[in-house]
Amino acid sequence: MTYWYTLFPILIATTAAIAVRHGFIPPLGPFPAWATNLMGGAIAGGLVGGLARLGWRRLAEGLAGEGAETRLVNMLVLVAGGALVGAVPAAAVGLAFSQGTAVRVVEGCLLGGGLVAGLSVGSVLKEPLLSSVRVGGKGGPSSRRRGTSLRKVLDTSVIIDGRIGDLLRTGFLEGEILVPEFILAELQSVADSPNSLRRRKGRRGLEVLRELMQDEHVEIRVSSTDYLDIKEVDRKLLRMAKEQGAVLVTIDYNLNRVAQVEGVKILNVNELANAVKPRFIPGEELSVEVIDRGEEIGQGVGYLDDGTMVVVENGRRHIGRTIRATVKSALQTEAGRMLFVEPTGETAARWEKQAT
Repeated sequence: MTYWYTLFPILIATTAAIAVRHGFIPPLGPFPAWATNLMGGAIAGGLVGGLARLGWRRLAEGLAGEGAETRLVNMLVLVAGGALVGAVPAAAVGLAFSQGTAVRVVEGCLLGGGLVAGLSVGSVLKEPLLSSVRVGGKGGPSSRRRGTSLRKVLDTSVIIDGRIGDLLRTGFLEGEILVPEFILAELQSVADSPNSLRRRKGRRGLEVLRELMQDEHVEIRVSSTDYLDIKEVDRKLLRMAKEQGAVLVTIDYNLNRVAQVEGVKILNVNELANAVKPRFIPGEELSVEVIDRGEEIGQGVGYLDDGTMVVVENGRRHIGRTIRATVKSALQTEAGRMLFVEPTGETAARWEKQAT
């Protein structure tokens, strides 16, 4: 931006020369007319240059980063509005006072102030001012307000989980998908962890992102938006979702609760999975691999393919085997659904033993 340091002296010298040539300012006290015009012209040139520099800087900032198109439209709208707002008092001043140099200066300041104010406000507004776009010609709400077309921001947990890829490919989630760079940094940190389990999770998340980036049917983009004044990744996600008017996609239970408190719209993949899981009724049979011991004596624990936790009564002795089990009851929790089952055949045997 060194050219500004060249333009400033040229502008100041030009306005000072014009003021001296035309003699806009009368002599003041001991100063002759040429001296007052020289000083007044130089000051006016400096003010004009400063306003131009401020306007250009606002324009450059508005066109950088996220939402550049929205900011540009906002600036154009507000610059036009600012010109109209500045023109009204300028016209009033012109009508109230006889025309002269001072009146013209005041009129110019009012008009220029309106333009700069509109430019400054428009460069920082992230919500579109012209949001009343009609859909189908019937005056429907703007597509930005429709839940299916809102931007979606992915957090680390939902990327590592992997199911987000299937949701996007099947078209159940629409709109632009944003992955912040600070989420990529966190994934990289997890992938480089000395803990083997965390390392596998991080690498899985990076692989999921790679596949999504290569899928031409998925509208996904890495966002450079960051908040250096915030250290916690969750806080950054919440702030970004608020500023972008986006939906936060996660499976993190705690983040889900905080987002609800702060009014951020959430899509929890676990809640979706629970909603579409098949309903098991008592007496129904299923196959389950018992992989670990449960909390109670004799219990075993297994999982269905969709992640449903299965508690197997008297299943500890079956650890490491896949067995047929009969559903006794189901429990829906905030963390997911749990099934309580018993190895098939043992229920009837137990009742026969009790009967005898």
